[in-house]
Amino acid sequence: MAVFSDRTFPPNELWDFATRLYAKDRVEQVCLELQDRRGADVNVLLFCCWTAASGRGAFHAGELEAALAATRTWREDVTRPLRGLRRHLKGDVAAAPRRLSDDLRRVIAECELHAEHVQQLMLCDSLRRAGTGTMDPAEQARAATQNLAAYFNQLQIDPDPADRAAITEILRCAFPTVAGWLIAELSGTEAHEPNG
Repeated sequence: MAVFSDRTFPPNELWDFATRLYAKDRVEQVCLELQDRRGADVNVLLFCCWTAASGRGAFHAGELEAALAATRTWREDVTRPLRGLRRHLKGDVAAAPRRLSDDLRRVIAECELHAEHVQQLMLCDSLRRAGTGTMDPAEQARAATQNLAAYFNQLQIDPDPADRAAITEILRCAFPTVAGWLIAELSGTEAHEPNG
């Protein structure tokens, strides 16, 4: 039984971009690793890439801070508690029948996804500039790298090799036409010069 449907939400290009990117290769895995290990918000990671890919480029002064402020209460009071409850229900919960706790976990997972969808709409609404779509993919990848660096700075994280490898994977999937050596160079992983 579905609790919500996509008809509840207005069309949104950030959500469309984020769901496509999240489904590629190891993007889900590395985003969740950054979330669990570093406290990064998966929606914000995807928002950083979308802002660049939509032709908006790198964040202008104050834009990332405004987006984080606009979604902070929702993230802290709604999305994170739902995630915590869903994860708690993965284990044995007192004397509750396993089948029933699993059913509840599925409903909560759907509620969590709904909450994340709302957060993405809020992130998108916080960015007042229209996308131009005129940047080439390499410029978009550069801007996404700047946006992700700004977000890591907001989190007060100095990216380590595992962080840079995760960023490389996200950028590689977000901008598949950009040369691998350039993605590696942008993300700070070991770069290989192109042949020829």
